[in-house]
Amino acid sequence: SRNAIDHFFRTCEEMKVTIGQDTKYFCITEAVALYLQKFIHYRKRKVFYGADGTNKSMFDVINKHKENEKFLYVCSENQQDNEIVTWLKSNNCEFQLAFMYRTISNDIKDIVEGQEYDVICFFTPSGVKSLFDNMPSFKQNGTVIGAFGNNTSKAVEDAGLKLEIKVPSPQKPSMVSALDQFLASTQTKK
Repeated sequence: SRNAIDHFFRTCEEMKVTIGQDTKYFCITEAVALYLQKFIHYRKRKVFYGADGTNKSMFDVINKHKENEKFLYVCSENQQDNEIVTWLKSNNCEFQLAFMYRTISNDIKDIVEGQEYDVICFFTPSGVKSLFDNMPSFKQNGTVIGAFGNNTSKAVEDAGLKLEIKVPSPQKPSMVSALDQFLASTQTKK
């Protein structure tokens, strides 16, 4: 994630650690890969990402490069992707988790209480947790729920919510394009 990238490079700078030019970076989406340009000289030989923004497509890319590589999985303390960790273990990859930050719920009760929303979009599992931390009795009642990523989608479904907008997919690479398609489809139904 962008947060993990920001914290990783900030920590390296504070500790005066130099990241080698030959370091390879594996990202789930192209958007995250492009964000790396803020910190490194972006070259196709060292920045890789999956074709469709899924963990599976990223695993396909890692498989091509995993020989003699050591992986550092930079993530949030409470948000590491179990699917990624499981895959790294089952494919005998040498890796280490690097927790760069902790995600906590903001107190947004004053903002959300008594409000009704047409659409709520989540980008992380902690967003779903935050909703229920702030509104424990939340009922979907026709609110359209969107989620970015497999873990977020799973968190939405585990919370008992009906997921209607799932991103990314080949037809919907971003939440913006998914919302555009959703709104266009609701316009044609009217």
